Amino acid sequence: MLRAEGDLLWTRWTTGSGPLPASALAEHPRLLQRESIDTVSAAAARSSGSDAVALGLLSQQLATLAVSREAGAEIDALERARSQLAFPAPGETRATLGERDLDRLLRDEPKAQKRAALAQAEAKVAQTLAPLAIARDAAVDKAIAALGLQSWAAVQERAYGIPLADLARLAESTLDATERVGARAVSTASVRNLGITADRLRRADLPRLARTALADPQFTPGKAWPTVRDVLALVGAPPPPGLRVDAEPSPSKGARPLALLVDPPADVRLSLRPAGGFEEQRATLHEGARAVGGTLIDVPRWELAQLGDGCAAEAVALLFESLAGHPEWLRATTQLRGEPLDDMVHTEATRRLLAARRAAALVLFEIRRREGPGTPEAQAALYRGLLQRALFVVLSDDDAGRWALEAESSMRSVTPLVAAVLAAQLEQSFGASWWTTPRPVLKQIWAGGRSLRAVEAARALGLTQLDPAALAAVADERLHYSAPDAPPAPPKPDYKYMQGDKKKRRRRR
Repeated sequence: MLRAEGDLLWTRWTTGSGPLPASALAEHPRLLQRESIDTVSAAAARSSGSDAVALGLLSQQLATLAVSREAGAEIDALERARSQLAFPAPGETRATLGERDLDRLLRDEPKAQKRAALAQAEAKVAQTLAPLAIARDAAVDKAIAALGLQSWAAVQERAYGIPLADLARLAESTLDATERVGARAVSTASVRNLGITADRLRRADLPRLARTALADPQFTPGKAWPTVRDVLALVGAPPPPGLRVDAEPSPSKGARPLALLVDPPADVRLSLRPAGGFEEQRATLHEGARAVGGTLIDVPRWELAQLGDGCAAEAVALLFESLAGHPEWLRATTQLRGEPLDDMVHTEATRRLLAARRAAALVLFEIRRREGPGTPEAQAALYRGLLQRALFVVLSDDDAGRWALEAESSMRSVTPLVAAVLAAQLEQSFGASWWTTPRPVLKQIWAGGRSLRAVEAARALGLTQLDPAALAAVADERLHYSAPDAPPAPPKPDYKYMQGDKKKRRRRR
């Protein structure tokens, strides 16, 4: 089923056509039966070592699929409404803009009033999802009870191997540890990139706060993957010949890079659509590391390669992605110098901090919203308080109503949170210019596949726990960076080919 799903996703991503990946499940109805879960769970209880771990992961995967089937109608209704969400442009009545367009529109819009109007129009439409989200949550809880899986909390703890109380503590400590440096980063970025003080920041301003268009000319089309290949070779993990890379510039292909681990380590694929620009380079660093890491998986059972939360492997991908904000790497690969280099380093540090803090807030949101009243008003108030704290912005009443757009039936934000913390600890332990020498620890983490937990990867570094203080320290170092040289002088205009503005006078006879 996983192979078939991967093939379908690859076809749709690279060609823009074909059946949905979820349709692969229809060919394997026995995976959804309660008897399958019980059989695998019993086998896991009788096993030991890697067999027990692998069968435990398989049992959890089958349970997740069964819950999705039992609550399928309500889950599909919410997902369908999310994908069809549309809102009008400011001054228009017809809803022609999709929710996926919002970040791009806000990033490209220089006027604060128009950004606010766009965000408000989207938020008002998103509020209609609240009844669907509440119905989805109720259906999931009912399915978990019917399948004898104890509770939603128990399912999540088995999925991530961490008690919810410990996850909540990690999220809280991440917000606390990065509070001061995050506030400073947002304060300086708002003045530098938006021209306003931090107290005037709104949700609509966040995409433009981390705008990186200044560096786009430094990353030309077709150079992103060769640049990543060079980095991977330096750390001792050059892409193997077996990695399948599709770099055709087809307009029907998915715009962003995508690493697909169909059946690792034998079948790993990487889709690229060369367009150039900073965002493409950053995404290629991330997905290139995921793809090469997939080819280096070395585990005794396929479940250990393909099942699990993937937090450790994601941390390595985020470590490579962070090169896009590393001053020494930018100096080595681009012509950015002086103040433009400072701006890119500081902006990337701000974006990285806000991404981790947002993930922490959403982890707390998923845990706490199930502890209190399940009314739309209570959910909106909780969402508003956590997001305002994490992102240092003001959310309006309409913004708070967007909670249903981000509420999940599981805790997907755990992976980006845990991976962000571990990536910072990896970077701290490796030191400056870490990408210029072989790093055996990276291959050790990649070898563990998706089943390798982040805490287990931390132990490979000699660490006893995940420490968000590392994230704050790395960000603080970036924010204090000052380029040692001035930017290159702009080229002088060549007046030789410019025509004069004086008319020739005729000589009088």
